[in-house]
Amino acid sequence: MNDVLLSPIRLNELETLIENSVSNALKKHQPPIISDQNQSEHKMLHSIRELGYFIGCSSVTAQKLKNEGRIPFRQIGRKVLFDTAEVLKAKEQHKKKSRV
Repeated sequence: MNDVLLSPIRLNELETLIENSVSNALKKHQPPIISDQNQSEHKMLHSIRELGYFIGCSSVTAQKLKNEGRIPFRQIGRKVLFDTAEVLKAKEQHKKKSRV
């Protein structure tokens, strides 16, 4: 193989280009983060991964909460949907129960 030698200036340009490309690619693939302030809006989450981001836990924990019935969901065939308003309501109810 042929080695390519880069000057320090070119190397910095290449590093910056790679960092920007990776950063842009990651931003495109992140599910939207929905804050508690938008409780009145009914938005649907379309995966366990999005649910995990929404409630601030791992996908494994989100799956466990769903399976235990602590997070309400709808299932159409193999697709699982979560209504953000219902998820926030369930989260609040769980907080109240754990305080008692």
